[in-house]
Amino acid sequence: MKWFTSDLHFAHPFVAALRGYARPGYARDESIKQQAEHDGRQLKDCVDWRRHDADIIRTINTYVGKEDELYILGDISSGGTWSVDQAIMRIQNLHVPRKRRHLILGNHELHSSTRTLEKLASVFVEVGRVGITEIRDVWGNNPHTVFLSHYQWREDFTQSKPLGAVSTNWNAPELAEYAIPRMNNTLLLHGHTHAHDPLEFGRHHNEINVGLDAWCFEPVNEAELVDNWLQTALSNV
Repeated sequence: MKWFTSDLHFAHPFVAALRGYARPGYARDESIKQQAEHDGRQLKDCVDWRRHDADIIRTINTYVGKEDELYILGDISSGGTWSVDQAIMRIQNLHVPRKRRHLILGNHELHSSTRTLEKLASVFVEVGRVGITEIRDVWGNNPHTVFLSHYQWREDFTQSKPLGAVSTNWNAPELAEYAIPRMNNTLLLHGHTHAHDPLEFGRHHNEINVGLDAWCFEPVNEAELVDNWLQTALSNV
């Protein structure tokens, strides 16, 4: 079974805070940065980011087994050296082995050094900016080819703000060039926006957000996508 997720953000205290892991007395929004500065503390000391990370690993391991395939569509960390190293340690705790782990690079990996890419390649069988794979229903039938990208369709960068909580850079113009132009009759799986709705850009828009925030902090499998979401997501069915 193929499983998909995105935007894990290991060792990224700010994102962990937004997800509800701020320590008592600290805000779960942008203002936590000012609180930490006011208190003379580092942001990571104001957030239980280790519990955030452990919860993600535990949840993935609950669903994704040694014989499954796991596709992570970007932003496994904040992108800094310390955060990347922490993320790699977390990835090594997954039940699914390296030969079945796939990474699509996100904006937090956008300017990764050669050394960082080598580190990522040590825990993923493949690392790339975009991908393509086939998903099937629960019986292994009804195959559909899907594109994999961290970002939504390129055209969505000029759309109105989608419903639900989203990242502040969901439509940053400098990231649009890394997004795939929309293709009719083809499904895109993406992350990036941190929206809570898998169909944030609308029904029949040929894309599904597989990010953690859109799936109640859980990965989603190919059968769920084909059996329950495909008809609503695609424009030609």
